[in-house]
Amino acid sequence: MKRIILVSAVATALVTAMSGAAYASTSVGYSSTYVAFEGPGFTGRTQVITRCGTTNIRYRGSYKWFGGGQDGRMHNDINARGPVHFQLASNRNARQETGIGWKSIFKVC
Repeated sequence: MKRIILVSAVATALVTAMSGAAYASTSVGYSSTYVAFEGPGFTGRTQVITRCGTTNIRYRGSYKWFGGGQDGRMHNDINARGPVHFQLASNRNARQETGIGWKSIFKVC
């Protein structure tokens, strides 16, 4: 009888721990990510941008955007100067296999 109770307690603890880990991974939130590629067709070196605010883009051969809650405002000048040329949506992914003119991104958080 003690053995059954112990096995039940261990199984319950495992299920509780596993469901807590699953909740933690979904509750942390997801951040929009911009990946700049050196070459066309998503080739060469990369720059991964996840932080909020302004970041200058080093590579402009192609890009991928993974929308996860924040918009990305794209500028044709460094340091997010000048008008917003394009806005990447917070709830959609986007990509372009050819070169871009954007020189900076302002990620709105």
